[in-house]
Amino acid sequence: MQKQAERFGARSEYAEVLRMDLTAVPKLVETSEGIFRGKTVVLATGADPRTLGVAGEAELLGRGVAYCAACDGMFYKGKTVVVVGGGNSAAADALLLSRVAKKVILVHRRDTLRATKIYHEPLAQAEKVEFRWNSVVSALLSGDRLTGVRLRDTVTGEESVVDCDGVFVSVGRQPATALAVGQLELDGGGYIVAGETTETSIPGVYAVGDVRTKPLRQVVTAVADGAVAVHMAEKYIAENR
Repeated sequence: MQKQAERFGARSEYAEVLRMDLTAVPKLVETSEGIFRGKTVVLATGADPRTLGVAGEAELLGRGVAYCAACDGMFYKGKTVVVVGGGNSAAADALLLSRVAKKVILVHRRDTLRATKIYHEPLAQAEKVEFRWNSVVSALLSGDRLTGVRLRDTVTGEESVVDCDGVFVSVGRQPATALAVGQLELDGGGYIVAGETTETSIPGVYAVGDVRTKPLRQVVTAVADGAVAVHMAEKYIAENR
């Protein structure tokens, strides 16, 4: 894909972006390799999974700790897994994993799911799914790999151990918008406000993929955003010569 773009005149640069001035004319992007200026800027910085913030989490990534059920679920076929979270992503992950895992334990810090009601009945009817309400993960237990989790009851403070082969963390995502703060309009979750045109609150600046406000964050929608952003950028340049 990169080679195809370069055939049409695109130039690839590898650098860390340090600062942006999106209201400048032309717009300015300061990087570790120098300053770039352009009439338009397309932001595709994505979003990272929120972590549990417990000891050993980073070290156990790929050895029992995962953040994508669709990506890693099949590694836990016939095994016991814990899903942490109570929103739509956690509910969807639990249902997906229930098709391959021996048992799915859904851990949520409240006594009811935040997920939309469309998920409630399927989860209640899923024989392989059990719930641990009012609970948070206080520790990850491991040898060479994850062997279980320690749960703390948010009401009583009591702790218990759950043996499991994997933990899927589904507690939301953190958009990579630090460089846009104070320049672009963000929603309550920190995502760049941009509709299906990918246009942001500053003319000539476009946001694509997981970093923008949207109902579905998948590869196919991110790719579509890219095509739309290029079209809108071309239109902006043509109208602002």
